[in-house]
Amino acid sequence: MSRVVCRLGMALVSLLPGSLLAAEPAVWRSGWASMGKPEETIACAREIGFNALIFHGPVERMKQWSAMTKANGIESYYWFSPIVSEKDAGLAALAQVMSAADEAALQKLQAAQEPKKGGYQFGGEPLPARREPDSPDHDVLQARLLCFHRPETMAWCRKKISEMLTACPDLTGVGLDYFGYQNYRCCLCPRSLELFAQYRSRHPDLSREQALEAFSRDTLVETINEIARCARSVRPGVKVTIHVYPTFLPEPVYGWRLDVDTCCETVAWFFEPYWSAEKIADYTRRVTQRAGSPFPGSRGVPFFGLYVGRPDGDKPPEQLAAELAVIRQQAGLSALSVCSFNEFVKHEALRRVIKEALAADQ
Repeated sequence: MSRVVCRLGMALVSLLPGSLLAAEPAVWRSGWASMGKPEETIACAREIGFNALIFHGPVERMKQWSAMTKANGIESYYWFSPIVSEKDAGLAALAQVMSAADEAALQKLQAAQEPKKGGYQFGGEPLPARREPDSPDHDVLQARLLCFHRPETMAWCRKKISEMLTACPDLTGVGLDYFGYQNYRCCLCPRSLELFAQYRSRHPDLSREQALEAFSRDTLVETINEIARCARSVRPGVKVTIHVYPTFLPEPVYGWRLDVDTCCETVAWFFEPYWSAEKIADYTRRVTQRAGSPFPGSRGVPFFGLYVGRPDGDKPPEQLAAELAVIRQQAGLSALSVCSFNEFVKHEALRRVIKEALAADQ
């Protein structure tokens, strides 16, 4: 009798959603892509096993692209970034403020003919010698970003996302990018400093540095989660993904705190010196395991950077193959994200690498 009960119990467990005997995790592989050649891009995604594309452009082009991807069984996301564009003078007053040392470092970067020769990482984790703000050559992001402590910024983000999702009903959702700090740490505008002072008064147990790090991180988390709620309120079923970028130096892997459907965090960066196998393995585990996350429905997705034949990046196929092998060993390849997906469209050798890696993951 006990054997019958045991077998019946095992059968019931096998039918439970999310049980240990459930099917393999669903495939979600996304590419951040330009909108130049929709037919070729969609064909490439189908060929190599990617089922989500993230792109941005004028509304009419977005309508066209999202309809085409949907017809081909591919998810489509509106690539949205809170960048201060030179075309929108009204946003300049909402830009983040950096220190004088940060601004001096920015001027040096902008004057450099080839900033990558100095080891600049373009928003990724800086090299050790370029990490600290007291270094004259420390990294800062070249793009100006909006301050997330300004209610006008949040209103602008909500408006842009709502308008695009409403105008393009075939869009699966929104893909967030550039939700970070230009100096990788904090904003120093008057509004930010005012709110930080209030935060410090509520946390007297923290040092100034500890308080600033926690305050700045919590701002990013609250901003992203609020934007995600806004997007989901536009219409039922909207999904939210994000590439956590630029790096937040006090806590580079904080995506487990975010209320998004898929959270793409870097495990292998675009530029030399390429990340070691040990670092790729460590970051892959941290990104996918999401210990302590308050959002169990959110999925951590390993992101890898890929530029080929560009002045600032030229990752060879063998390097990509090695990175994918480490990711596969740590977490499998059912969830992946890449920028720029266009490199797969343009280069057969890279398509071969990704297809071989996915075949080995079967």
